[in-house]
Amino acid sequence: MPTPALNPPVPPGDVDALRRHFPHTEDRIYLNHAATSPLSRAVTEAIQHHVQQRQGTTRTAQIDDFESLLAVIKATRTQVAELLQADTERVDFAPNTSAALNLLADGLDWQPGDRIAVPDCEFPTNVFPFKKLEAQGVTLDFIPTERGTFSVDDVARTLTPDTRLVSVSWIQFLSGFRADLEAIGALCHERDVLFCVDAIQGLGAFSLDVEAAHIDFLAAGTHKWLMGIQGLAVFYVREALQEQLTPPTGWLHGPVNWTELDAYELTLHDDARRFRTGTMNALGILALHASLTLRDAFGGARVAERTRHLARRLADGCRNLGLDAYLPHPPESGIVTLDVDDAESVYEALADERIIGACRNDKLRLSPAYYVTDTEIDRTLAALERICAPTHA
Repeated sequence: MPTPALNPPVPPGDVDALRRHFPHTEDRIYLNHAATSPLSRAVTEAIQHHVQQRQGTTRTAQIDDFESLLAVIKATRTQVAELLQADTERVDFAPNTSAALNLLADGLDWQPGDRIAVPDCEFPTNVFPFKKLEAQGVTLDFIPTERGTFSVDDVARTLTPDTRLVSVSWIQFLSGFRADLEAIGALCHERDVLFCVDAIQGLGAFSLDVEAAHIDFLAAGTHKWLMGIQGLAVFYVREALQEQLTPPTGWLHGPVNWTELDAYELTLHDDARRFRTGTMNALGILALHASLTLRDAFGGARVAERTRHLARRLADGCRNLGLDAYLPHPPESGIVTLDVDDAESVYEALADERIIGACRNDKLRLSPAYYVTDTEIDRTLAALERICAPTHA
């Protein structure tokens, strides 16, 4: 099942050509990628092609497309692996970030007295899979944070001789704080502690090196900065950790013997595919493949550069307006969060001007992706000045 060619094509770094893949830009400024990204033409065309095949709308359409999907699944695993600078065999898919993190939480042989450290500003996704282990005698230790930030020293002070796992978000959902994964990973490696990363607020906008950061497990949903659809996540598992995990089982956890489906031999794949259970989210994988194809055409390094540039332009402009940023220093992510009076009203006023952000924890969160323009950031700043001027006169 070939990936449809990008139409229109996107030469490297060509923002105008890129924006033609995002029709919503004709009537709104979308700054809510930290929640859910819009679907590009590349993604919707891939989905439509798949649906037409499943409908059997032509004589050659493949209604049962299981075999042809395998090639796309493999290609998409390779694309994700390249984002992580990992081997393809170390990467696979899960229904969502929580499901992926539960592979780790449910798979390890936890013992009473084991401890897990997580920052106290985490999104619930990175807390609840581990908090449930308290019923097994595992202790959850919270790393202290201030305004959504923490240091490597804060992590070190939270560790105990019984700490078995540290799990952090690469980028915090509210503050936009970007954790120093390499330093935290080095600390965990030195202390013989497993290191897990929830990368949903960074992966896609940026790439990372899981080996350099000593990451043992990583999970990220695809509907934010990876710009795919909801109901799919990617995960990475280090080979050494894979051998410690008991995977869930289903008919796809190992090689399928189509001639003896009733043999019932429990044989696992020797890579991350052993964590598969049953039928995969074909639409989600096709969407991710198309989204990453678009990203690759524009250029991954350019995506990261533009994401950081747009967030800093927005943050600098807000500072010049006297608006208080929740994160006190220049953003290293795509998230800019503001401590404004009556954030809900500001959010609604922006929406009335077709500028879409989000409210989280009574704060205004704005998160531009790489196709957003400087002009759109400046229009947003002008709107914020009009809306917030009475309270910042």
